[in-house]
Amino acid sequence: MKINGKFLTMGIGSLPYIDAVKSVEQVFKAFDIPFWPQLPKRSFKENMYSQFSQGLPGLVLDEKKRVIYVDSSKDLSEGLAGIHEAYISKDYDSLGITEEFAEGFYAFIKTAKKYKAEYLKGHVTGPVSFGLGMTDEKGKSIIYDDSMREAFIKLLEMKAIWQIDKLKDMAEKIIIFIDEPYLASFGSSFVNIKREDVISMLNSIIDGIHSRDAMAGIHCCGNTDWSVIAGTKVDIINFDAYLYADNISLYSEDIKRFLKRGGYLAWGIVPTSEDVLKETGKSLFEKLSLQIDNLEKKSIDRDLIISNSFLAPSCGMGTLSEDLVEDILLKLSDAAKLSKTLT
Repeated sequence: MKINGKFLTMGIGSLPYIDAVKSVEQVFKAFDIPFWPQLPKRSFKENMYSQFSQGLPGLVLDEKKRVIYVDSSKDLSEGLAGIHEAYISKDYDSLGITEEFAEGFYAFIKTAKKYKAEYLKGHVTGPVSFGLGMTDEKGKSIIYDDSMREAFIKLLEMKAIWQIDKLKDMAEKIIIFIDEPYLASFGSSFVNIKREDVISMLNSIIDGIHSRDAMAGIHCCGNTDWSVIAGTKVDIINFDAYLYADNISLYSEDIKRFLKRGGYLAWGIVPTSEDVLKETGKSLFEKLSLQIDNLEKKSIDRDLIISNSFLAPSCGMGTLSEDLVEDILLKLSDAAKLSKTLT
């Protein structure tokens, strides 16, 4: 799938609003590629782990205490078998996301019919982050349980496909981001996962997304081994370009191969913190221009970089104040207008 236009703006997922309709209207007005908003301030069920947990065997979710985990002391065999059966039979509706867990998605579906956008974006928590962030009753990450890992990877893939099937009636081109903040910890002594396992887990979900002729993106808002992400089948790499663009340039050969095979970079050039208050659209554009120059110096074709780039905030904005979000969106728009003049 080819994207028409350069430096189109997109968002990561979460917004700080309580009102789902207001959130969706804001998204359609502020972004070239609209996305359905996660609303963690509305409900703990819209937390990035809770939101995609429905159907997980042994799930314990206490919204009042803001606690979520898997009770592995129970017999999970029936629930695990149910996921595999739904996967084999392609019964994605049975493991979709209900409105109680994603009010923003359902408001988005209703509103998208009005705007008739060319592109729409969804998202799912990535398998590494989901598996490390979700624990059992003893506090052990479920990624280290082989049977549970196999099941939740299938579950996340089905939730991605379920979104595509709902969104494709509203737009010709669908993008699904796999959100992977925990990849910033990959390679540390705290995360005991092999490189090939990370790539395999990510590719499982990417293959599901591609099976519906949609594009797959991976978002990581921290420092990581970018050769791992570039080594997957992903179409879009989204990174915090405000803080870590120098780091990604260290993987210039991997990024070059990624771009040459048709990949895109989504530059998270606008900080999702109070750092944005000291910036302007022009200063962010200048920072972006400098980083593009740096990649060009690493023998990456400049035209290829420019033609295969998006702009975005550096991360989700669900924990921020509404005023700060307004400032971020304004500066993203200003930086995007200036970026379209790059040659």
